[in-house]
Order: sequence, then C-alpha cells, then structure tokens
Amino acid sequence: MKKIVLFFIILPFLCCKKSEETHEIVKPTITSEKTEDTITIEDQDYIKFQPDSISDVSVKGFQIDSSYKIGNSKVVVGIYESIDGKMTYPDTEKDWGDRLLLLNDKNQIVFKSRGVGETYLYEPYFYKNNSNNKIIIVCQRAYEYFFGGDAFLLENDKIKYIGDIDVEGKFDETKLVDILKIRETKDKITFTFDSDSILLEPGSKDIYVKNNNIRYEYNNKSFKFIK
Repeated sequence: MKKIVLFFIILPFLCCKKSEETHEIVKPTITSEKTEDTITIEDQDYIKFQPDSISDVSVKGFQIDSSYKIGNSKVVVGIYESIDGKMTYPDTEKDWGDRLLLLNDKNQIVFKSRGVGETYLYEPYFYKNNSNNKIIIVCQRAYEYFFGGDAFLLENDKIKYIGDIDVEGKFDETKLVDILKIRETKDKITFTFDSDSILLEPGSKDIYVKNNNIRYEYNNKSFKFIK
C-alpha cells in the first residue's frame, strides 16, 4: 500500500521532468506588420554619410560649388554662369539658379535638376542604408534663413527627383538636415523629423505646428505630405 501511495506522489514530478527535457523552444514569428513603436525586419534606416569629394571635373559654362564621386557617376552642384549679366542656356526665366547635375563616367550630363532660383545655399547631403544600393540626396536650401530642401533618389548610376521637403526646424540655427530621419520599408520611403515642433512652408507662410508624426512618404511613384 505504501508503494502504491509513493508511486502516485512522485508520478507528477516524473511527468514534469520529461516535459522539460523534450520541450521545444518556439521563437516568435517576425512579420512585416509595423506598429508605431516597433521596427520590423523590413525596415532600414538611412544613415548620413559623406562621399568622396572630387576636383578633377568640369562642365562647360557651369560654375561648380561642390562635386562628389559615387559609383561610376559624379554628383555636381552649382549654377550656370551668366554672360554680361544675361541669362544663358539652358537657364530660362522659369528654370534658373542653383541645380544638381549627374554626370556619367565620361563626364556627360545624364540628369539636370530644375533650378531653384536665387539662393545663398544649395548644399547636398547624402544618406544610405545597408540593404541596397539606394542613396537619398537632400539639397538644403537657404537665403538668410533655411527653407527646406530637394530630395533625389540615386540608384545604380540613375537618379530621379523625389520632391520638395517644405519643412524646417523650430529654431533659425536648426536646418532641415539636422532633424531629418529617413526610413525604408517594403513599399515606401518615409521622411520624418526629429523635433517636437516644426516649421511648415518656411519663408512663405512660416507655420509652426506640433510634430504629431508629420511626414513625407515616397512609394516610387508619388511623394505625399502627411500631417
């Protein structure tokens, strides 16, 4: 009788012990679903970097402010020079001023952005991630004050204009590229701003607003402003 009682006492412990030895560790499934506070496996942050500057490049009639070598291409920023104070080709009354050029390995122009008119500053900043060959270029604009920037996508020696980021920081000394964050998911590239409040339409309307996840989204076809 004591043996029978002892058997039923130790039986649960034997079962538990066996369960521990044969239990499989189940890892959580990682999906592409994304919440506001999590980063999925498909998310890639773009990190600011500085490409190699070059000086052995020239474009006829073009005053170069800065130039960089990326892959087989050269990114050049500057302005077409006027002659005797007169506008020269390819500038027109609606398309003139500082602009970005992309040159191929033969120094031929393969892309010419639209001119931004009279500015004191048109300075390129470069961003890349670790998963693909995409590079985002944001050209910061300024007069006496900063007023947003132009975004471009460079991939495999080809470039396209994404759109105008018409946003600045809340202080005069804080420019767009100081607060800009870029992230790519499966179907879009998102531009957000690391600031609790931001300035919309700087230089024209100067609207200060609380930054409640204000962002731009680019899906390879359209560039949308979301607030």
